[in-house]
Amino acid sequence: MRKKWIAMMMAGALTASLLLSGCGNSKGGSVQEAAGVQNGDSQEQESGQEETEDAEKTESEPQTDGEVTTVEYTFWGNQTEIDTIMKTIEAFNSTHTDIQVKGIGIDPSVYLQKLSAYASSNTLPDIVQVAVDYGDEYTKKGMFAPLDEMIEGAGLKELVGDNLWEGLSYNGQIYAVPLQASACLLAGNKELFEAAGLEFPTDSWTEEEFREAAVKMTDPEKKQYGIMFAGSVVDWARALFGNGENQIYDWDNKTMNATGNNALKHTWDLWINDLMLTEKAAPAVLSTKDIGGGFETGKYGMAMIGFWDIAEIHKVVQDSFEWDLIPMPENEEYGQWRTQMYANALSISANSDKKEAAFEYIKWTLENRDIQTNSVSLPVNKNISEDPAFLEEFPEGAKHYNKQLALDALANSVAWRNTGVVAEINNNVIKTEIERLVLKPDSTDLDTVLQNIQTEGQKLFDAEK
Repeated sequence: MRKKWIAMMMAGALTASLLLSGCGNSKGGSVQEAAGVQNGDSQEQESGQEETEDAEKTESEPQTDGEVTTVEYTFWGNQTEIDTIMKTIEAFNSTHTDIQVKGIGIDPSVYLQKLSAYASSNTLPDIVQVAVDYGDEYTKKGMFAPLDEMIEGAGLKELVGDNLWEGLSYNGQIYAVPLQASACLLAGNKELFEAAGLEFPTDSWTEEEFREAAVKMTDPEKKQYGIMFAGSVVDWARALFGNGENQIYDWDNKTMNATGNNALKHTWDLWINDLMLTEKAAPAVLSTKDIGGGFETGKYGMAMIGFWDIAEIHKVVQDSFEWDLIPMPENEEYGQWRTQMYANALSISANSDKKEAAFEYIKWTLENRDIQTNSVSLPVNKNISEDPAFLEEFPEGAKHYNKQLALDALANSVAWRNTGVVAEINNNVIKTEIERLVLKPDSTDLDTVLQNIQTEGQKLFDAEK
């Protein structure tokens, strides 16, 4: 999941390319030379090549009469994504005569290495794009400035949901302002629901109703399944019922919480032991590649997808079958299912001497409707997301889906971490053990899996203490 998530969030405009293999994406690319962007791949390019220097001054650095503060902003992206971000920078520059932003685009595959290099040489740009799953890895090293005072002073605190601010905080202080965000979702095939005599859920429903629907829509003769979990069976389950006592670990205190965690055990017992292995209502795989495709094939009643998948599903499905988002089920004891928070955000270097100018650009991105309503992301500005008109706004040719359910999932999403020792636990302990339970169930059982995760994960945490 680490590589999937980094690649997905490295899509600066949250551009989608994954076709239903869980909650993740794979994007990357080169840099836009004409815009004067530095390339953070193996060789960096200085902006302002001779043949384009004059044009760049016109587009990105308009002439001004007064003193100009130039702010450097580093971000990730491929060619298309850098084009998009540079256009937003140019829009800001064209309307601000006292502040100008210089973009530095870096290839996603080397972005984190580049941040470390900047930090070690004390050359970190003024504004740095981060993601919710790794931002505090750098914050705790003192790389970013706390932004609480500026956020409060600019009246931005109430514009963003508390869960997003919490996800972008460290030791009680906010170190980044969200730019865009999304969450994982449940999609439903309306035709399979109808064929099974089931009402398509549009409001709240229970976990028991979810399970009943998954079983009823399963037809082995047609190779038809009620639900597709794929890689989400590993990643989504870690905090399905929220952070805290129901989460698989406490990353701040470096303690595992896999054993004695009834909510976690219930999740994998339902998803793997019951729906995958006993009822055969979900394929026992961790990738749709292993079975020739996912939700877009029309063979799944429900599927766990990312918000960024919606456009790709629509592109493939078109009119072959009707589908839409469905609500997260609710467990009577543990509450409603929750998803990981996927958000990229903007931080300010602790060593920047242009913090106020940098924050002015950040504030502008949060308040800019065009940026916030990008078609493959969700707005984090509540003045926009809570506007009834926004729920009915869709680009020409785009899928018209239940946008409120996507916003609800984001509002109920939880922060997560996937760097350092936590990434090692996620990828080398949790994933390994769950793969064994799914693919080789005769060789282990859930209690053994949970005990192994507890023991091996704690060893890795202890080595860090």
